[in-house]
Amino acid sequence: MSVLKVLIVGTGNIAKVHAEALLANPSAKMVAVYDNNKALAEQFARQFNIPKVCADIDEAVALDFDVVHVLTPPNVHYASALPFLRLGRKVVIEKPVGVSSEECAEMQAIAEAAGTLTAVNQNFMYSPAYLNLKRDIEAGKLGPVRFVDYVYEAPLKQLAARQFGHWMFCQPVNILLEQAVHPLSQIVDFVGNVEKCDAQAAQGTEISPGVVLYTQLQATLQCQQAPVNFRFHVGSKFPACRMTVYCDDGIAIADMFTNQYFQVKRTTYLDAADGFLSAAKSAGQLFATGAGNLINYALAMVKLKSRSDPFYLGMKGSIDEIYSAFTSGKSPKADFSYGAHLVAVCEQMARAFPLLPLQESPVQAVLDTSKPKVLVIGGTGFIGRHTVTRLLAEQYQVRVLARGIRNLHSCFYQPGVELVSGDVKNAEHLARAMAGVQLVVNLAHGGGGANFEEIRKAMVESAVAVCDAAIVAKVQRLVHVGSISSLFLGDANDVVTGSTPADSKSTERNDYSRAKALADQAVVDVCSKHSLDLVILRPGLVVGEGTSPFHGGLGFFNNEQYCNGWNLGNNQLPWVLVSDCAEAICQALTSAKAVNRSYNLVGDVRWSAREYLAELSIATGRPLKYKATFPQTLWAVEVFKWLIKTVGGKKSPFPSLRDIQSRGLVARFDCTDAQQDLNWQPVADAQEFKRQAISIFRSEI
Repeated sequence: MSVLKVLIVGTGNIAKVHAEALLANPSAKMVAVYDNNKALAEQFARQFNIPKVCADIDEAVALDFDVVHVLTPPNVHYASALPFLRLGRKVVIEKPVGVSSEECAEMQAIAEAAGTLTAVNQNFMYSPAYLNLKRDIEAGKLGPVRFVDYVYEAPLKQLAARQFGHWMFCQPVNILLEQAVHPLSQIVDFVGNVEKCDAQAAQGTEISPGVVLYTQLQATLQCQQAPVNFRFHVGSKFPACRMTVYCDDGIAIADMFTNQYFQVKRTTYLDAADGFLSAAKSAGQLFATGAGNLINYALAMVKLKSRSDPFYLGMKGSIDEIYSAFTSGKSPKADFSYGAHLVAVCEQMARAFPLLPLQESPVQAVLDTSKPKVLVIGGTGFIGRHTVTRLLAEQYQVRVLARGIRNLHSCFYQPGVELVSGDVKNAEHLARAMAGVQLVVNLAHGGGGANFEEIRKAMVESAVAVCDAAIVAKVQRLVHVGSISSLFLGDANDVVTGSTPADSKSTERNDYSRAKALADQAVVDVCSKHSLDLVILRPGLVVGEGTSPFHGGLGFFNNEQYCNGWNLGNNQLPWVLVSDCAEAICQALTSAKAVNRSYNLVGDVRWSAREYLAELSIATGRPLKYKATFPQTLWAVEVFKWLIKTVGGKKSPFPSLRDIQSRGLVARFDCTDAQQDLNWQPVADAQEFKRQAISIFRSEI
């Protein structure tokens, strides 16, 4: 069997899954990786044992390879793929092929002229549940297909996190190109190309001035072999990706998210008995697939079986089919032509989205230099947006430094706001952002990582970098916003104040809390050494408009309906409204009493987890449940998981009971120091707290 040498272009999250699938394919061998960020390319190469790394496109084009996987963001697929298409090598592109039919047509023409074999990764076409359905239909087990109903109800983490700078939110059609191509790939594979499309869209939401997001669409598709009713909804509460095929002799149902497949068929008996036996048979199929999924998961955890989750299996099936075709000198079914048709269907459906009148791009206001200038680092996030609004109300001029400054809330386009794109870990970016600034608010956490060392480096080093830049720029005061997670809060007898030190046993805490504690101490050390005025603020459980109400301080949510509490859920929790948090940040910029002090920001309304979830259930009309647990029980479960991972050869730290106890937040907070020194008056009225923290979610019903 010939082995094809593979070049990886782009090292984002999807590239890691491609690499895993390629490692499992005997026809493929990764020989090089290219990314314009060489550090990311080197990290990727180490993870997947790839010998060659390059950060120059000309160097990548000149390499010796047979297949290139273009895994860059969709808006640069065309530019990324073009040099390789002209070489006549085999090209694999992550869906969608391009962002328009014009781009797709150009790439197809170039590939055909060069004799390039092409493929698009449409992993949903190889979902196990879908393949089972397709197999039975093709075998004639349910008779001729008459109608297909497809429901795509998908959560969207970028939407929940309000990361509207993501490419998929820049144009209305992009959400379809990013998400709808998944179910459409199965529809076209199953009943042929879409010949006619009639679509209706639900009302959109303006996420930024002139930018509208449409999350719901209903379409009737006339395909070559059968009509299809297609329901598309992203940001849904209950996930479902279900294809229901109506045939002359039964119904076949596949759910790709849960990897379940079952049929509804007749039996030989009279209707009364037939209803029972048919239901029993369908239930048996559901039980069998559910049990099989659980067993496969357990075996994969202890390394007795390879990874078997439906997402990975779909990816592996797609890669395997592509390489089977490539080694035979053929084009796979999902080639550029196939992918281009899906893009065209998305464009047809997008015509159902009403167009807004064209607006001029927001113009940055000329700043009033007579007002104090505040730099807010990480200011486009949840707390940052409210802080910027409050600063503007207090007549400050505001400069905002953030990695993404696209599709922001309207508050960022007001007079007095200056937007600067940059990375908190980049010294040059920080130096430019701090030029001419008197005050700095650091809301950036620096990022996460796969292990503690990566998290520590991101959080601690970025916090120190901000201090260093502020010292060089001769900033008057730095307000560092940390978190109460840096404290130990697991003793009900403790009274926590602003002077309470970070957890002395932080090595027994989760990586985030441990890094937060180290970051706070590092900031104190640097600022005290160089006499930079510093105020550290540690917000509690921040709630309000612009974030999810399903706060991790309540417990952990495997899904939104059930909160698995950190304890029995009866103790008071340290809530704080985001508006109150923003007020405290503003006050900390000028308070003479606050210099070189630390404060916890916890409001006066301190509902228990049970009380909060009950109010949220009433407001949203949803049957939300709190599952009470003892910390010791949670710890025992974590120890069991640790044992399974250890047997499977996966190294991980031994679970800490102390960390679970601290997550329960049973310690009592006394924020008198913050209220006095900052002249801070958080909301004390329960009804007003409810209005700002809970009632705002009534509109989501």
